[in-house]
Amino acid sequence: MSPPEDSYGSLKRLRFCERIIAQQNPRLVLDVGCGTGAHLTRPLAERFPAARFVGIDRDERSIAFARAAQPPANLSFATEEALADYRDVDLIIASEVVEHVEAPASFLATLRARLAESGTMIVTLPNGRGPFELAALVQALLQAAGLLGALRRAKRAIAGGAPVDATGPVNTLAESPHINFFTYSQVRALFEATGLRIAEYQPRTFLCGFGFDPLVHAAGLARWNARVADSLPAWLASAWMFRLERAAARGAAPEPRGAFTRLRRWLNQHGALAATS
Repeated sequence: MSPPEDSYGSLKRLRFCERIIAQQNPRLVLDVGCGTGAHLTRPLAERFPAARFVGIDRDERSIAFARAAQPPANLSFATEEALADYRDVDLIIASEVVEHVEAPASFLATLRARLAESGTMIVTLPNGRGPFELAALVQALLQAAGLLGALRRAKRAIAGGAPVDATGPVNTLAESPHINFFTYSQVRALFEATGLRIAEYQPRTFLCGFGFDPLVHAAGLARWNARVADSLPAWLASAWMFRLERAAARGAAPEPRGAFTRLRRWLNQHGALAATS
């Protein structure tokens, strides 16, 4: 039985990865930036017991949590130092990671160097100007102004109950805000600069994040929200999914450091908003 979809397209992401793994039949899959592995790494390992999966993350608490959860025999977890031990990897996943790293071009180049010549990479990340990030900006500004707590108390007083995302598997124990906010053209240029070619693209969902999650959840619109994104232009989706292949590197990678990015980085890094992966 399939898990229920959510406003972030978690089930859609899982199915995207499952389909690619079924097509590629990899012997080894690295999930870099796996967190606790609960949302992606572990379900994939359980679905494909013949493949070996390794979840890698820099956050030691998340890795310890993942190891303590008794993973299946074909799944292990390691901290980021272990990445240097791998070469000629069949499939590398970096899901909701690029937006968190200080040097995204260097990060992707490091992963590409560990990819087999015929290997595949799956990268997913939010649209830096999409509905999710714009809603997150509103949330950050409200929190910076001291209004967010009052709005949440008012909502609970009117509607009652807990937030819709208050339960479920723990995705990560790290506090790692978003610091990169790519447009679609910028992320394409980033891939090309680091020697990666887009072989397949699919959007995840249309609306998610602050203000949208309760609406999508209450109205039962999660599956529609994921489905309708497929018919929208890339700039309207909240997040993107890519299947990438090795290619020749093409010049310097873009550095999205405009006014929007500077404001969002400042708000996140000063604790105004702990962005959710």
